[in-house]
Amino acid sequence: MIPPTVKRSSVGRRAESEVMMMRIKSTFLALIAGAAIVAAACGGSATPSSSAARFPDGSYCAKSLALGEDFTKTLLWKVCDAGKIVISTDPAYPPYSSLDASGEYVGFDSDTAREVAKRLGVTVEWATPDWSAITAGNWGGRWDLSVGSMTQTDDRALVVDFVDPYFYESGYVIVPVTSTAATVADLAGKTGCAGESTTHSTWIEKGYADSATVVQFNAPPVGAKLKTYKTDHMCIEAYLSGRTNDWDFMAQSKEFLEAAITESNGKFKILGEANFAGQISFALDKSGPSDASMLAALNEIVAAMHEDGTLSGFSTKNLGRDVTKP
Repeated sequence: MIPPTVKRSSVGRRAESEVMMMRIKSTFLALIAGAAIVAAACGGSATPSSSAARFPDGSYCAKSLALGEDFTKTLLWKVCDAGKIVISTDPAYPPYSSLDASGEYVGFDSDTAREVAKRLGVTVEWATPDWSAITAGNWGGRWDLSVGSMTQTDDRALVVDFVDPYFYESGYVIVPVTSTAATVADLAGKTGCAGESTTHSTWIEKGYADSATVVQFNAPPVGAKLKTYKTDHMCIEAYLSGRTNDWDFMAQSKEFLEAAITESNGKFKILGEANFAGQISFALDKSGPSDASMLAALNEIVAAMHEDGTLSGFSTKNLGRDVTKP
């Protein structure tokens, strides 16, 4: 005789279901715990959003990390996770960046850099590499960002990524007050001084007639010879220390040259009008960690600083005029 079919009661089916759910839940929790252990063993946070509370409310790090996005291999996460951003600067480039009597960085670039760090939600650590090292790219992680009045040029764009411009600069020339030159053309065959790897040294050497990013108004003096120092300010230092035969003219921004005239007690004068103009931007190293999210963050910050007047205020305070508009 075939035994009758045994049917399970609804109570029995519910009990089996509960047991199964408990097993699934237990397995899921074990997987989460295992992932946490692995992340800890790897020495880094696999969940950036869990660290958002470390940053000031409204800061870019707090807003971005709260979204739970995985930034673990990007420059933005490196900076946010460290709680600081290493920014390259020049300690002798007034009125953009220089050290005051107390050892604090002051100037337009210095104020701008600190405000950018504040809006990211981190602190600033300064680095002072040679300008030629900054513009060459391949920073090797020694600093994260350049906030140093870098003009966008075709060559530089091959090795660094430019943030949207935070101000606009024109190149001028000064000569000693004893100079008889009336125009830039009168400096033909003379020696011009500029910092190494600057747009001003390039203008003296070959000009910007073929540039897609720099607008040239005046060609450099015909047959001009170039004298460079590691920094622009060394041109001024050399002349004021008695090496007056080192150069016949110097090329730099109007604001830098005006500061040099004041520093020298009127030993120089500006010759003519602007010779070229360019867009000035922060720069990120193309060879470093992925910078797409940092670039987006910085573009947003720069736009906000333009809109709320912060950049205009820094410019007027440090340069005596607003250079933040084209």
